[in-house]
Amino acid sequence: MKASRFNIWLKDYPGKDDYVVFNSRTQALVKINPRLKDTLDKLEGLNPEELSLFSQGCISALKQNGIVVEDDREEEARLQDFFRQLKYDSSGLPFEATILTTYSCNFRCVYCFEESVKDDVFLSKDTGDLIVKWLIRKAEERGFKRVYLVYYGGEPLLNVRPIYDISWQIKQWAAKNGIGFGFGIITNGSLLNLDLVEKLLSVGLEEVRVTIDGRREDHDRKRPFVDGRPTFDLLIENIRKIIDKVPVAVSGNFDKDNFAGIPEFLDYLEELGLLAKLSRVDFAPLTPRLGPKANPAAIELGSCLSFVGKDGLFKEVLELKKELLRRGLKTRTGLAVNACALLMQEAAITIDPRGAIYKCNALVGYPEFSVGNVAQEDFNPKFREFVDIEAWKSCPQDCVYLPMCQGGCRFFSYLENNNFTEVSCKKEYFDRITPQLIKLEYQRLKDSA
Repeated sequence: MKASRFNIWLKDYPGKDDYVVFNSRTQALVKINPRLKDTLDKLEGLNPEELSLFSQGCISALKQNGIVVEDDREEEARLQDFFRQLKYDSSGLPFEATILTTYSCNFRCVYCFEESVKDDVFLSKDTGDLIVKWLIRKAEERGFKRVYLVYYGGEPLLNVRPIYDISWQIKQWAAKNGIGFGFGIITNGSLLNLDLVEKLLSVGLEEVRVTIDGRREDHDRKRPFVDGRPTFDLLIENIRKIIDKVPVAVSGNFDKDNFAGIPEFLDYLEELGLLAKLSRVDFAPLTPRLGPKANPAAIELGSCLSFVGKDGLFKEVLELKKELLRRGLKTRTGLAVNACALLMQEAAITIDPRGAIYKCNALVGYPEFSVGNVAQEDFNPKFREFVDIEAWKSCPQDCVYLPMCQGGCRFFSYLENNNFTEVSCKKEYFDRITPQLIKLEYQRLKDSA
């Protein structure tokens, strides 16, 4: 037996002479005392008979969590199976589909991710009916036990009717077949109202996620209406009206300009009595976007790629996570396997208002990256081209982060290399942030125990 090569160790945490180990394949996180750590360091050369009964029990438990493996051959087999499950075995997960009801929007966000593909295109009833048939067929083929939809845009509430119609039809089918169903909406929040929420609750609405980029002056500068009017106060008022009826999450985008104002924004929500009622809170660094429709490789906002670099937003990312956890808010530490939807066979897809199917939200609106259409039963060759990518095989196989990043984000690979197949290595960033995320996750688990 031996310790896994995917173990990440923290020494002198949570106390002096303590150890915490995190396995990047299994996501197991365990506190280890010095005596057991010493045993693990020598494990490869020991016979099981040389271990005390207590040590044998500990080693057995650690083996179940992947922190100990029998030998290199077993670990390699488990790694191969891990990647196979990520790519092909999604039946244990919900069938999640993101549906764009429109490419139109009533905001003029300065960093709009879909700036180059904005259009006055709205999801029609005919296309909505095709989406329903396509989703049901795929769910039945794969044996999914739950379907979860996310309505997105543009601004999805500019075209509400398809949200109700599609959800009603899927809900009726799910109820007849013993399948779980629900949906969420990602919205700028400007069109939310109580009547709308109550109507959508009747067909499966489970959460509304509103994007707010921090305090009033920062948000209004980055996310005004198309005509330049401010939006912050309207969003807060709309959230206040609906938050006791439906779970409301708040997410935001940040760069160095608005980062400092986010704690002040959280204080404001707390003063209004809204903060503790939120179902989730999260903030993410701004990312680049594809170029014009005719030339997606002409990347825009390329400077945002630097957030993972040496002088990027490492400090800001970490400080915000600490701030959210300190306040007891439901948020993600980020310590997890980042399964890429582009590489997964059928578990996650995005459908645009024209019925075009994509495997990644970042690619919507660019037909050359579409993997099919709901008017057709089969995916096109681009689908298999994406699913067959195995960038992780080009990574150093002893890299401790290999199961977590799998060769990096395929969208980032396109941004950096103008293709989806090459490694997009962020080891330097992982080296800096992972030990801190392990500490945050350990404390989160301890606090929730």
